Amino acid sequence: MVHESISLISVVCLLAWMFFFTVSSLPLFVLKHDEPTDARFIHGFFDVHYLGLMCIAAVGTLSSAVSNRRLMTVAMACIAIIGFTARRRIVARMNALRGTMTATDVVAIRKFRRLHVTGIAINICVMVGYGFAIFLAAAELDAR
Repeated sequence: MVHESISLISVVCLLAWMFFFTVSSLPLFVLKHDEPTDARFIHGFFDVHYLGLMCIAAVGTLSSAVSNRRLMTVAMACIAIIGFTARRRIVARMNALRGTMTATDVVAIRKFRRLHVTGIAINICVMVGYGFAIFLAAAELDAR
């Protein structure tokens, strides 16, 4: 019973975490990305997001596996893998660009902004896919 409760809490927390990130990251487009403090803030924001995503998804994966909810186990494991991969790719590239960016380096600023947009787009796609998985899992529970 406890693992089923943890699984349900993980489902809600993961959806809330991704929604919060999406809503909070959109206003960051106002920043010009040309100052080191802007780039550092966005880098940290993405880093914390992916760490939280991986942790919540890992707990959800384990509790869903113990609860014998296969679809949610697979969905949360995929989200954990996506979070791990995005952190290693997007955040690492942001960090590399952040170290060399200047206010006049238009190419680096454009690359950093593109990484910002890519991270948000990935999060939106994952959130929509996860919502669909929740819908399918609920239909599967109704069928039992």
